[in-house]
Amino acid sequence: MKRLFLLGIALWLGAALHPARAATPDGTNPRIDSDALPMQSEWQLRSVIDPQAPPWQDVFAFTLGMAPESIERSRWLSLNSGANSARSPGLFDALQGRALFLSPAARSVCGGRWRVVRLERAALDAALRPSIEVRLVERQADGSQRVVAASGRIDEQGRWTVPPKTCAGEDAAPAGSLAVSSEPTPDERAQTAPSLRVDTQSGQPGLRDAHGKWLTPAPVRDIATAQWMRDRQEPIPADATAWGLIDARGRTVIPFLFRELADAASPRRIRLCVAAGTPRECRWQRLRGGDTAAALRPAQDPDSQRWGYRDAAGRWAIAPQFRQARAFRHGYAAVSGPYPHDWRPPGWQDGRPVLRGFRRAGRHWVAEAMVRNADTGGEWSLRYGVLNDAGQWLAPMPDYALHIVVLVPPGGRSGYYAQMLAEHLPKLLGREVQVDYMPQASEADYRRLMTQGGDAKLLLAALRLPRGGIEGVHTRLPVDQLMHALRPVALLASEPLVLAIDSAKADALGIRDTQGLLAHARAHPGALRIATGDNGWTGHLAFGQFRALSGVDVRRVVFKGIYPDSDTVTREHAAELLFAPVNGVAVAVQRGQLQVLGTAAEPAHAQTFDGATWPTLASTAALAGFAAYDRFSLWAPADSDAASRRKLQEAVAAMLALPSVRRRLQDIQVVAGSGSAEDLLALEHEERRRWELALSGSVDSTPVDSAPVDSMPTDSAPAPKRAVSSPAPASPPSR
Repeated sequence: MKRLFLLGIALWLGAALHPARAATPDGTNPRIDSDALPMQSEWQLRSVIDPQAPPWQDVFAFTLGMAPESIERSRWLSLNSGANSARSPGLFDALQGRALFLSPAARSVCGGRWRVVRLERAALDAALRPSIEVRLVERQADGSQRVVAASGRIDEQGRWTVPPKTCAGEDAAPAGSLAVSSEPTPDERAQTAPSLRVDTQSGQPGLRDAHGKWLTPAPVRDIATAQWMRDRQEPIPADATAWGLIDARGRTVIPFLFRELADAASPRRIRLCVAAGTPRECRWQRLRGGDTAAALRPAQDPDSQRWGYRDAAGRWAIAPQFRQARAFRHGYAAVSGPYPHDWRPPGWQDGRPVLRGFRRAGRHWVAEAMVRNADTGGEWSLRYGVLNDAGQWLAPMPDYALHIVVLVPPGGRSGYYAQMLAEHLPKLLGREVQVDYMPQASEADYRRLMTQGGDAKLLLAALRLPRGGIEGVHTRLPVDQLMHALRPVALLASEPLVLAIDSAKADALGIRDTQGLLAHARAHPGALRIATGDNGWTGHLAFGQFRALSGVDVRRVVFKGIYPDSDTVTREHAAELLFAPVNGVAVAVQRGQLQVLGTAAEPAHAQTFDGATWPTLASTAALAGFAAYDRFSLWAPADSDAASRRKLQEAVAAMLALPSVRRRLQDIQVVAGSGSAEDLLALEHEERRRWELALSGSVDSTPVDSAPVDSMPTDSAPAPKRAVSSPAPASPPSR
C-alpha cells in the first residue's frame, strides 16, 4: 500500500452528478466587475433516460433563432434558452449531434480589452450562416468600463472568425463566410434519410417507426381532449366562443371547445369533429340520457341578451348564460359560450407539451410545441425541442459540476493549485467547481479514477512524469499500468528544484558558484555529499543528471520523504549540498544558513528570489541540458471525451494567461504550463529520457533516517509535521 501513496501525490478533477447553479448575471451596470460576473452554464443535448416521462420543461426549452421553414435546409440549429438564463444559447450541429459554444479562449477580444460576460442569442442569417450575440465589457484606458452588445461568428472550435468588436472599437460587420458549412453537402444529405415518419391523428402530430409504433406521445383517444390540444396549437383570443353540450340540469357534458356542433341524433349520439385541416377528422360519440328535457325551450333574456331554457310554465329552468342555444334532443342541447380558458382535460398536467409539428434537421428532428409551465411564466408559449431517429428526446443538460479531488490532506501544493483552478475555471468554463480532499485513496479508488468517468470527465494532475514510473526505480503495481490509459490534457505548472550549499561549508571550501563546486569535486572525488529525497522523486532525478552530465564523483545522501530537511543539513551537517524546491530552502536562505548555487530550471526560466536572480545549472557548459522540475499536469480517465479534454485544455491555457495568475506563479518561482495534449506527451517522453540519463551510471547513496518532511502518510502512521520553520510568505505550501 505504501506505493499507492507515491501515486497519491496527485490532483484529480471530476464531474459530480448534480448540475451547476449559476447566478443570473446583471450586465446593466457600466461599473460592473466583469471578473466577478458568472457566465451562464454551458450544456450539451443528452438523451432522456425515460422516454415515457421526459422532463418536458427541459426538452422544450428553446426559442428558435431562425425561420422554422429554413430548418430542413440547414445543418445548424440556433437554439436560444428564452427566459431560462441559466443556460447559454448555442448552435446545435444536427449532423454531428453536438452543441457548439464560444470557446473559453474566445471570451476576450483584442488582448483583453473586450471581455465577453454573457451570451445573449444565437441566430442564422438569410444565408443560414450562424452568428452569436454577446454582451461585452470594455476596460478603458482611464479605468472606466462600459457594457455593449455585439454579434460575431465562430468556427467549429468556438473561436471567432468574425469577432464582435474590432480592436478599434467598431462593430464587426456580419459579412463574409463562416468557417463551418451552413448546409449539408450532397453526401451528407444522402446519409440523413429518416427512419421515422410523421403521422397525424386527431390533429396531433407524432413520429412512428417502420412498425407503426409511436416514438413520441401517442394521440389521445378522447375527442374533446384532442380538440382542446388542437386549440392549444394556436393562440386563442380572450373573447373566443365555442360550442358544447349540456344535459337537462344545465350540466356540461361536452365542454365549450368546438367551433361547431351538431344536435344529438338518434340513437343518442353526436358527431364531433376536430379542426385538423381538410378533410377534418370526425367521430360519433354515444350519449346516455332520456327525453326528460323535451318540455324545455330555448329563450333569450332581453336584458342580458343571453340564452337559457324555460319550462312549460315559462319559468327559467336553466338560467340565461349562453351566447346561442338549440332545442333539446334526446336529453341534450348544443349551446355556445365563452371558451373555457381554464379548463383542462381530466388528469392533464400543465408541464406536458402540445405538439404542433416536426421538421427534419440533418440526422435529427425538431419538434415545435406549445408549453405552459413556470419557465414560460405560466402562459402558453411556443418552444422547440430536438430528438433523434431512435425517438429519444434530447434535453439540454448543463455540464456537471467540476470537482477538484485532491488525494492528499489540505495545505499542500496540490491543494494550492486546486484552489487556483477552482477560483478561475468557473468563469472560463461556465461550470461550478468544487475542491474535495480524499487522502485515504485505495487501490480501487485509483483504478476507478483512472479508467472511469465518461461524461463525468474526471481529470488528473500528477506530480511525476512519466506515468507509471521508471523500471528499477519505482515499484510496479497493477495501478501503474492503468496510468498509461490516462488521456493527456495539459501541463499546469512546473516547479524547479534548486541546488543549495551549507553556507558554513561554502566558506570553508571556498565554493561560490557552480564552476567552483565542479572544480572542488574533481579535485576531491567522493568528498562532497548531496542530499535528496527518497528514490523516485525529482531530487533523485536531479542528482543522477548532475553526476551523469558533469562526470564528477559526488555522493548522494537519501532523506526519507519527498525532499530533505534543510535544518538537518545545516545544523547536523549530514551533507554539504541538497536538491530541494524553493519553498524547501527559502527560510534557510533568508537566515543565511544556505546559499543557492543554481536552479534546476531551464535557462529561459531563471528564478529570482529576494531581488537576486539565481543562475541556472544548465548555463554551465558541463551541465548543458540539465533540468529537474516537479511537474503538475492534467490528465483525463480512459473513457473521457476528446471534446471535453480540448475544452478544458483551452480553459486552463486561458487561466494561465491571466496577468494575475502569471504574477502569482512568478511570485512562488513556478513556471506556468502551456501547450497542447500532444506537447504534454512529448514532455513525458523527454522526462523518461532524463531518467534514463540519470540512471546511466551507478549512483552511490547513503540513507539518513531523519524525520520525513512533507511526505505522504502511510496506512499505519499520520503525516509528520515539518522539522523547519514556516516557509516564506511568497512560497506555496508543500504537497
